Amino acid sequence: MSDDHQFRDYSVTAYGRMIEDQRRTGPFVDALRQAVRPGSVVLDIGTGTGIFAFLACRFGAERVYAVEADAAALDMAKRCAASVPGSERITWLQGLTTRMDLPERADIVVGDLHGTLPFFKGNIESLMDARKRHLKPGGRMLPSRDHLFAVPAHAPHEYAHIEAPWQRNAYDVDLSAAVPMLVNTWSRARAEPARPEDLLAAPQPWGVVDYTSTDSAELDATLDWTIERGGLMHGLYAWFDGDLGEGFGYSNAPTLPELVYGRAFFPLERPVAVQPGDHVHTRLAARLFKGSHLFRWDTRISAADGSLRARYAQSTFKAQSTSISELRKAGADYVPALNEDGQVVAAAQAAMDGGRNLQAIADALTARFPDRYRTPTQALDEAAKLSQKYG
Repeated sequence: MSDDHQFRDYSVTAYGRMIEDQRRTGPFVDALRQAVRPGSVVLDIGTGTGIFAFLACRFGAERVYAVEADAAALDMAKRCAASVPGSERITWLQGLTTRMDLPERADIVVGDLHGTLPFFKGNIESLMDARKRHLKPGGRMLPSRDHLFAVPAHAPHEYAHIEAPWQRNAYDVDLSAAVPMLVNTWSRARAEPARPEDLLAAPQPWGVVDYTSTDSAELDATLDWTIERGGLMHGLYAWFDGDLGEGFGYSNAPTLPELVYGRAFFPLERPVAVQPGDHVHTRLAARLFKGSHLFRWDTRISAADGSLRARYAQSTFKAQSTSISELRKAGADYVPALNEDGQVVAAAQAAMDGGRNLQAIADALTARFPDRYRTPTQALDEAAKLSQKYG
């Protein structure tokens, strides 16, 4: 698991969009209102600007632990707290819940760490850990489950977004050699809902991430479809529907208005013309590798009579530029030694002994790595960045 697995690449405006997305935020708020009782203890993982923590207080929570890895977001939440009644019941904590021991277990754990799919920067791992270490027996997880689906699609705009800049650009430069990598990368689909007729078959369940019981952050399933509408199949739409328990939830299906998460598009290596009665067989998997998820989608398309139309084996691993030497470094028998970047981090950490200021640390780095820093300012800048991360 990556050290930064709970850090989220959200800007201030992104937090605003999440709050304004009532089809997403509304069900979370309704579920939280229903779950909180007088005396409840709430853990808000990835509190961001504090919206769920503030509402938990409004609904009667006795204590709220609001945890956020991003210092800037947490600072904004604390500023907002000054004008929110009841916020004195909130304990603000910066860091990762997976590394924390809280003073008590919570009655309710709420955490929306999703990306386009649930496999985003430790979303599943964080909620699994919270259920095991921070939730009281019989407590409530929000969300409770994510139901994942996929469907074959006629999606020329999605495919063109991937392919066109490399195949047909305005500068008449042939960049087509990049296409094999790009078709092994899934992307967030465009915001406009898909037309119902562009879904070539009935959606099929990919699987369920059950935060109340799961011990795995991976998903691997085989999906089968019978084509109902003929057309050119460009790939698969995939999405999740959030289940917050007690009848609360939301859907991000491709024919509905987009939620803040978006939905995923997995392209075929090449589009395939399909007819009603054809069969599409896809193994769709999300597997952990070096702290992140690799995705695999192996697809076989056959005609109604069983003859093969196309077969593709695709994976985001193929889109990575990881060299053989880099792969060897992930092997259990590899014996690592620090490179210069690692030596700089180790030297800076050793110098952060509580007795030296940043200038003294920068001077020590310059003395040890004279070829790395051309000016004193460069060393001081690096010392400051390392101080912000580790100090």
